[in-house]
Amino acid sequence: MRLAIVGAQSTGKSTLATDLAEKLPYARVEPEPFRVLRERLELISGAETMTPEQELALIKHNQKRLAAVRGQEHVIYDRCALDALAHAHVARDQGNTAFTDEWLQRLEHETRKALDVLDVLVLVRIGADLPLMDDGVRSTDESYRRKVDERISSLAFEHPRVMEAKGTRTDRVDALLGGLTDAGWL
Repeated sequence: MRLAIVGAQSTGKSTLATDLAEKLPYARVEPEPFRVLRERLELISGAETMTPEQELALIKHNQKRLAAVRGQEHVIYDRCALDALAHAHVARDQGNTAFTDEWLQRLEHETRKALDVLDVLVLVRIGADLPLMDDGVRSTDESYRRKVDERISSLAFEHPRVMEAKGTRTDRVDALLGGLTDAGWL
């Protein structure tokens, strides 16, 4: 099973990925593409700082990792191509002119290719109990975070197999495990 967890910054995606992996047999977590490629691509999170080429590199990395799944392995992706696409749309909406119509169409096409091989998409929204954390990686602009949250949510609900993680840490894991079992993934 290929399961991707998507959402804006500081929503508990990495924690949820780790918690799920502990409960699923033969599961492993694929780290967030931004963190994997950050130094090599000199990535700086934010609407003004990211380029279409960088977002495309994140999407291509996700495509490559999705193709690497073998056998009965359960792979939990901490973010996926959908996150990069949402960030690109928000960057465009906030005036980053590098994200032309042509670039957004290309990013949408590549994102669809990645999503087509995903079995399950899990959306984690911003909650009142999850403040924006400054970890030196992600943008600390709360307005940007909220716009990304809205865009990811609207894009995620277009996926045929989306589940939303809600509640406490334990509630999220239990509900997802139940939903995955009901859907026949476990």
